[in-house]
Amino acid sequence: MVRRKNRKRLIFWILAIVIIISLPIVFLKILPEPPLTEVEMAGMALAKARDNQAEIYATDLYDEANQYYDSAMSVWRKENERFILLRDYSRVTGFTYLSIEKSEEALKQTIISSADLEKTTTNKLNKLNELLKEMNGSLSRFPLSEEISSEIARGKLLFSEVKIVYSNKQYTEADKMLNQTESILKSAHNKAFDLIINYFKSYNQWSQWMEQTIIESRNKKTTAIIVDKYAGKCFIYKNGKRVNEFDAELGKKWMSDKRHKGDNTTPEGRYRIIKKKEGSATKYYKALLIDYPNNEDKQRFQAAIADGTLPRNSHIGGLIEIHGHGGKGADWTEGCVALVNSDMDKIFRLVRIGTPVTIIGSISSFDEIFKN
Repeated sequence: MVRRKNRKRLIFWILAIVIIISLPIVFLKILPEPPLTEVEMAGMALAKARDNQAEIYATDLYDEANQYYDSAMSVWRKENERFILLRDYSRVTGFTYLSIEKSEEALKQTIISSADLEKTTTNKLNKLNELLKEMNGSLSRFPLSEEISSEIARGKLLFSEVKIVYSNKQYTEADKMLNQTESILKSAHNKAFDLIINYFKSYNQWSQWMEQTIIESRNKKTTAIIVDKYAGKCFIYKNGKRVNEFDAELGKKWMSDKRHKGDNTTPEGRYRIIKKKEGSATKYYKALLIDYPNNEDKQRFQAAIADGTLPRNSHIGGLIEIHGHGGKGADWTEGCVALVNSDMDKIFRLVRIGTPVTIIGSISSFDEIFKN
């Protein structure tokens, strides 16, 4: 009897121990498991989309992914406030899956959109680079207004900045900056070309003056000088043939015909040497004074006074020379033609009083200069 009681007691305690040991296991089994892995995956997917700038290239999808992620976190917090056995994380899991799905869609759209925008910005960058090459090339020879020069400088600065943004793969910002740069540079380019086209309207007259000068040199077996303002050259003709050429520096604002005293413009027309200066007679080493203003210059000046395009107190100016002390590498005179001293020595020996000096805007036509 006692044995039987002892056996029952033993069985009871064994069962009690088993139950006590099993209770935590059973509790853990029925305890709702928080979706840690899913939340972590959603966060990683969102971060990857963000790192690839999905908020820029796929804004709507990225915003949806963010909203689903925020909803998951909000529901998770609320569930954690409930009694542990009553917690339900299924909605949290659902929101994380939706967030992952939208993040992946946003990433795909970002890759496509950024590639398209990269191609677009690359094309714009290359076109603007070509425009700048032209402006630094053929356009750089012309003395443009302060307004145009300032626009070009601003456009170049912005172009340097946009290249840095582009190299950092910030294509959206680069595209905005490129549009602004393009607007500035094209505006300056168009204004510059309007001035240049207007300048070259006198080309037929220049060609006629040049032809007349060469014919005179050939017929009279004499020396003649032709100054090409655009090229910055002083050409020497003998018996109608070009025999020499020298680099020449002109008035600071040479791109027009001289209108009045102090405009820093080199005149255009057919002139003759009226005086040869050297020694103490000139401060420019040697100088050849020409007969500016000639009769045509005086007529144009009087007409400009009459029609009001020049003030009545304007003066026509004079003392235009071909002189030495050139070689500064820029157009710097008040209207004269400056050569290096060694070239002045050569010209000085070749010419005499009465030698023709024809100054023209350009030997080459507009189309020849800008044919590309």
